[in-house]
Amino acid sequence: MATHLGRIEAPVMIGVGAAFDFLAGTKRQAPKWMQRHALEWLFRLCSEPRRLWRRYAYIVPGFLILAAGELVRRAVTAGAEERWIAR
Repeated sequence: MATHLGRIEAPVMIGVGAAFDFLAGTKRQAPKWMQRHALEWLFRLCSEPRRLWRRYAYIVPGFLILAAGELVRRAVTAGAEERWIAR
């Protein structure tokens, strides 16, 4: 979409990922248990490693860093609240 931004006269562009491929039946979706556990990305990576490895090599570690930071922030905030209540 970013590549074609200046060439297409559209007020809005919406990325749908592989939704059309799934609906058309040209690509398989992950099994339901993988979908329920947020592992569809792993299924897609195993299905198309050449195409997706660079994307996931960047996205997954970044997500893990952000998620770990959020957990630390919540732990620190909860600890501060407990100290405040104990007074």
